[in-house]
Amino acid sequence: MKLLPKFALLSFGVSAIPLAIAGFNSARISERHLRRATEEHEKMSARQVAEYVASHLEGVHRTLLVETRVLDLTRTTNPEVLRKFPQLVYHQSDDFSAVAVLNSDGRPLAPPAYQEAPRPNTAFSNHEAVSPDDVARFEAAVPVTETLSNGSAVGAVLLAGRRGTPHVVMAVKYQPQGASGDGSPQVIAAMMSLRWVADYLANLPSTDGDILVLDRESRIVATARPMSGEPRAGKSLPGVPAGSLPEREFVAEYVSGDLRVLGAYAPAPPFGMGVVVERRLEAALAQVRSLRLSTIYWMSVSGLVAAIVGGLLARSLSGRVGTLEQGARNIAQGKLDAQIDPGSNDELGNVARAFNAMATSLDTARQEILRQTEEIKGWNETLEGRVEDKTRELRQAQDLLLRSRSLAALGSLGAGVAHEINNPLTGVLGLAQLLLADLPEAHPARPMVADIEEQALRIQTIVANLLRMSQRQGGEDFRALDLARVIDDALDLCGPTALAEAGIAIFKNVPTPGPPVRGSAVQLQAALIQLIQNARGAMEQGGRLSFETTLPEAKLLRLRVSDTGRGIPADVLPRIFDPFFTTKTRRNDTGIGLSVVHKIIEDHGGTIRVESEVGTGTSFFITFPIDTGASHLA
Repeated sequence: MKLLPKFALLSFGVSAIPLAIAGFNSARISERHLRRATEEHEKMSARQVAEYVASHLEGVHRTLLVETRVLDLTRTTNPEVLRKFPQLVYHQSDDFSAVAVLNSDGRPLAPPAYQEAPRPNTAFSNHEAVSPDDVARFEAAVPVTETLSNGSAVGAVLLAGRRGTPHVVMAVKYQPQGASGDGSPQVIAAMMSLRWVADYLANLPSTDGDILVLDRESRIVATARPMSGEPRAGKSLPGVPAGSLPEREFVAEYVSGDLRVLGAYAPAPPFGMGVVVERRLEAALAQVRSLRLSTIYWMSVSGLVAAIVGGLLARSLSGRVGTLEQGARNIAQGKLDAQIDPGSNDELGNVARAFNAMATSLDTARQEILRQTEEIKGWNETLEGRVEDKTRELRQAQDLLLRSRSLAALGSLGAGVAHEINNPLTGVLGLAQLLLADLPEAHPARPMVADIEEQALRIQTIVANLLRMSQRQGGEDFRALDLARVIDDALDLCGPTALAEAGIAIFKNVPTPGPPVRGSAVQLQAALIQLIQNARGAMEQGGRLSFETTLPEAKLLRLRVSDTGRGIPADVLPRIFDPFFTTKTRRNDTGIGLSVVHKIIEDHGGTIRVESEVGTGTSFFITFPIDTGASHLA
């Protein structure tokens, strides 16, 4: 054989063989990374759905725990309280279809809370209606023994309601300590509808697969596609016995029905549920298969061009093959943006350009994977932000409920003790005043008697405030009020001259006449006077006191009372409405003023909140319903 054919064959071997090895290695590495990214995407999707399910169930679980503490159920066994308590808990979440209170033997202590038919245009319109038979099956399915042992438990999944919606049974233990109770532990149980899971899954993209939610027995209780009838039993997952769920996440290929799928599983602890995301294997690995075919195609083209160029240009082949070899190394090292100079328009130049096209294709595939990864991260961050927002709203609502109930409890206490205190207090005050009338000005005992009179009057004021907090207004003296007139009257009672002498400038942005507010002018004046006096005390060197009204929503009127005083420290701000809490050092400060303001606003169906910054000032935001006597929080 002549040298030229040998050199041509040698040139072909030197160029084509390294190119093939580099191409296959690059393709194998790219396929492996692309498949890993695809599997990780499926696992992350399953994890996000599982976290959503677990987060929602955890929120309901916290609601049951909070209600046992908020209603102080562990300190009473009053049958009337037990009868009303399931209704109160039932009202806390639209997901509750039934709520029951059971003793340690599983027997009901009070009638369960549920509705047999929907109630349109009421607070219960979003609750799912269930039948008495559904409620009976729910009470029988409550895991009483597991709940008493662990403090809380999640029972089996039941079908209830007209549409046969899957429901999960959740139970929490509590320990009554009332005087008439025997101290035995009891159970609060709720039958929670899983329709929100089906609605959530239905809104997720699943055109080439399905998303399944499984219970602890591996039954399908919700899917991304319409589902009816009993939960499907026996969902088989690789590596676990039938009728049970895996304990850890996994991604695997297996047969589901008649299709081979790529499935990802994620548990939803501690509620005994799991999520499976399945995609047809052909669709899930389409990019991997496309990359493989593309690699084979371009390698075939490169080999053919190398053979032709090796035969025609054997003498110049060695140098240019080195260039191709270096490009292959760059691709193997992940430098997909590396380009080879074609050098000329001959066949070797075409090989170089084909090589560059392959590198560009690989780089495009990598960029697409990175883009999808960033999208997944963005979805996760958005989901976390929405969960934090909902948690913050729930915490604010719970704080408002606790504060209102604390003030109500304090008012009940004040009503009970006011009569017992006023009778002896009247005697002490009367005797002190008689002694002051009889004692001469120079008598040594006169200052002590005057101090007795002063302290008795202070006690009288405290008792009067307690009585005010216990007297919830029924609306008998309520009428439509112009809030601008109420503000003017309150300022007049506080003494405009005294405020001006203290260096306090008054600014009002309150239109008159404004939207009417239904209430008692005397009570609202008392609340505003308290806020004005507090602002005056905070602006010892003078400042600005402003009043401004806005319409934040339909049928709502918001009054903002702001000062430029010293402000309230952040650690004190959450407690300013607590009864008897004060940071003032004067003896006549009882710490009950803002509690009375909160009670008055609440009796008028409104809300009050505060914002403050040390050194800048404080703003109180009071929101009233316009021209109605009902609270906008009702």
